[in-house]
Amino acid sequence: MYASPRHTVLILALLACLPAAVSGQGFRPHELNVEYHRAHTAWSTGNSLLEAKARIDRVLSDLPEDVEALKLRASILLDMERPEDALRDAHRAARLAPDDGEAHVLRCEAAVLTDLHTDAGEALDAASNLFLERFEHYIRLSACALRMGAVTRAESLARVVVAQDASDPRGHIQLARVFAATDRPEAALSILQRLMAANKLSRSAVLADAQLSGLLM
Repeated sequence: MYASPRHTVLILALLACLPAAVSGQGFRPHELNVEYHRAHTAWSTGNSLLEAKARIDRVLSDLPEDVEALKLRASILLDMERPEDALRDAHRAARLAPDDGEAHVLRCEAAVLTDLHTDAGEALDAASNLFLERFEHYIRLSACALRMGAVTRAESLARVVVAQDASDPRGHIQLARVFAATDRPEAALSILQRLMAANKLSRSAVLADAQLSGLLM
């Protein structure tokens, strides 16, 4: 059916008034959507973890099954050094959205910090079997595997990032971390030297890194 320009404008205006979608679970009302985004900004900019926590608590008080809000609160709680609480939110997010890779990454990180390595291993397997949208998720999962002592998995996940975009230094740096942590300092140093020669990593950044600085000393 043909829609006139006037009708199209009206339809678009009505759509703009609809609440934001919440991970396929329904809709987040406008005021709660504003709270969610303000919480995300407060957390991501590092302005105030307490403000971020208070705002996301309001969202989850009304929408306890909001997966994005659960993941955000888990991230905030990890930064607040409250891994046990973060693990509860990450678990719930993973149960509600089992195909959400980030939920499993958060669950893995929180479980490792609470020494629940069986739980962390299950989350690692679940996340590894999914397509993770962001490079940083593979890097975080690699770091998580390294903490668990799953060296082969840690190296494999770092190599995934390198294979996806060899020009991105993040995968190379994580691979160097894996090598440094597993008594392969020459291989780790070789990676760092290549990055520095290509102006993708500064010597001062390496020296400021507690894990990697010893390779240049």
